[in-house]
Amino acid sequence: MAEIASYANTAYVPNYSAASPIMDGTAAPGVAAAVSRGDHIHPSDLTRAPLASPTFTGTPAAPTATTGTNSTQIATTAYVLNAVTGGTAAAIPGANNADNAGFAVNQRTYVSGTALAAGAYGHDRWKAGAGGCTYTFAAPSGPSNGITITAGTLQQIVEGEALVGGTYTLSWTGTAQGRIGAGSYAASPVSGSVTAGANTTIEFNTGTLSRVKFEPGSVATPWVALSPQQQLAACQRFFYRSQGSSTVAGYGPGAGANAFDQIYFPVSMRATPTISNQTFSGPTNLSNSGFQNQTTDKTEFFITAAAAGGYYVVITGFYASADL
Repeated sequence: MAEIASYANTAYVPNYSAASPIMDGTAAPGVAAAVSRGDHIHPSDLTRAPLASPTFTGTPAAPTATTGTNSTQIATTAYVLNAVTGGTAAAIPGANNADNAGFAVNQRTYVSGTALAAGAYGHDRWKAGAGGCTYTFAAPSGPSNGITITAGTLQQIVEGEALVGGTYTLSWTGTAQGRIGAGSYAASPVSGSVTAGANTTIEFNTGTLSRVKFEPGSVATPWVALSPQQQLAACQRFFYRSQGSSTVAGYGPGAGANAFDQIYFPVSMRATPTISNQTFSGPTNLSNSGFQNQTTDKTEFFITAAAAGGYYVVITGFYASADL
């Protein structure tokens, strides 16, 4: 009581603590007449993010919203993955570097069960391996067609111009085993190293086969069907079978007169093609005819008169091949 009376009857002189304030700490009383140091947040505390436009470091976490949420709530990576793929990263389709991956294009009209010599082509972009190949198939239904390799191996040389290099994964449906380059045959999927810009062989042994996919990375992603137009155009970059017929005709004063016709390919070919399987009908008054001056975009057909008068030929078919 005496101390209380003493303080009450005298002027109070605060005795502030000389200690540094505590950052958002617990209140700490001073001693004697010292003023207590209270709990507070220092205005220059840089250990806390501001409320407006904060910049986080490390791995900040947030609650994952329910699928279908449409609000200003933060979308976590888990929310995005669930919304896009149903929760599986591998469900995001990647690019496919295998052409005619569903065996839907058959410009060479390969007949089911025909034995192919080594290097001979069946369906577009697919050819027999070193030991030849025989395979069967049914009439196509939908965007993909299943085949059954009964003997040898079937391979495709993937154009290096489309390959960025690194690890690639080969996947497919069916019982056949596959490999990349000179790797070992195994069940789907298989992965291997690919050199950037280098032509790379993918190959399959006996068994059923469909929906082939060759993509960068170490994870197999779902096969996606291209439209018929896209798939045919991809194959025609390597091989083109002429459709319909065209006539080249002329009228000359004598032998040696020439007439020409330029035939354009539907898409630019990979390289200057080789022309084969030429089929003509109705040739009249000719001493010579044939294809010449091929480029990646077109070929030229010429005819030469054998004598004065009219001369013509009807071109009913040819193949242009720039395949690998």
